[in-house]
Amino acid sequence: MKKLKFLSYLIATLLMVTTVSCDDDDDDALPNNTSLLTASEWTGDKVYFQGMDVTNNPLSPIDVKSVKITFKSDGTYSGQIEGVSKSGTWEFNQTETQIIMDKDTNDELIADIKRLTSTEFWAEGDFAGVGEDVEIRFVH
Repeated sequence: MKKLKFLSYLIATLLMVTTVSCDDDDDDALPNNTSLLTASEWTGDKVYFQGMDVTNNPLSPIDVKSVKITFKSDGTYSGQIEGVSKSGTWEFNQTETQIIMDKDTNDELIADIKRLTSTEFWAEGDFAGVGEDVEIRFVH
């Protein structure tokens, strides 16, 4: 009889241990593209043209390391390119694979998002307005 009582307590204890959790095992939600993009200021790091790194090319029209841009969650942005300030509006396309800056203006720019993480933002578009896509890689 003592063995049966002991066995009952053992089974009850095992059931409690296996059904009661010490912590919530749900993974933290992944940040969405808006929160990744608006987390802090982005600084230009590299420029790629036709798949080649042209960051340090002396013929490059801008010093990419001087490019800084901040996207805000209210749909506005501000930035600097070689000391010249620029601001305007931004939005994602429906699938969040492109950023549209200054939509429906003469300065409208559509850039494809090649990579967006908490530390890297790679955008490709006709940034110089010459009909050739350039990839600019930004970092935090």
